[in-house]
Amino acid sequence: REYGVETHVMVDASRPTTTKQRFCAQEKTLLRVSHLHQRSIDSPTQEKLGDLTLKLLEKADLVVFSDFNYGCLPQALVDRIVAQGNDLDIVLSADSQSSSQTGDVGRFRNMDLLTPTEREARLSLRNKEDGLVVLAENLRSQANAKNVLLSMGGEGALLHFRTLDGSYKTDRIPALNHRPKDVAGAGDSLLITTSMGLACGANAWESACIGSIAASVQVSRIGNV
Repeated sequence: REYGVETHVMVDASRPTTTKQRFCAQEKTLLRVSHLHQRSIDSPTQEKLGDLTLKLLEKADLVVFSDFNYGCLPQALVDRIVAQGNDLDIVLSADSQSSSQTGDVGRFRNMDLLTPTEREARLSLRNKEDGLVVLAENLRSQANAKNVLLSMGGEGALLHFRTLDGSYKTDRIPALNHRPKDVAGAGDSLLITTSMGLACGANAWESACIGSIAASVQVSRIGNV
């Protein structure tokens, strides 16, 4: 409310509230324990969530799928939202976290931006062998994405973006913070800030630079702020 965020809360009595515990020592995360159900939300909840989202799309500039693979984004619901978003020419971006669970970022097709880690890209493609440039291109091709921003943690990020003439070019941004305190939230910051850059009219290269700066700020403090 303080930030003017409008929320729509849906309750499913059959699922526990997802709780993620982090155990830290000397400002470093040692392990995480998650309490949750990963089965897909039921059909009535999917329908309700889809109807609400399609209504909100009419006044949206950007849609971000931040998928933690807890069952809240079944494929049918994703496809429904993406189809409407493409019809309205809305900027679409997605990430599918696979740090403590397994996801498939490639199932988010026709995105303007995908921001997986190297591990998430390899899981999606079932590819443990190819180099990063080939990996990024294969993911882009499979998901029919316009741009792929491959997060590589302490090694920075690999950019595989579409140019104005329709070809693809690859570049790298080095890690901008060499003494991170806590990496929690780095991917979130990269995803949302890069996505907002695209929605505000910056090109993919400018947006990725701004996103990398945001991630470097995030890892300089404890906790996902």
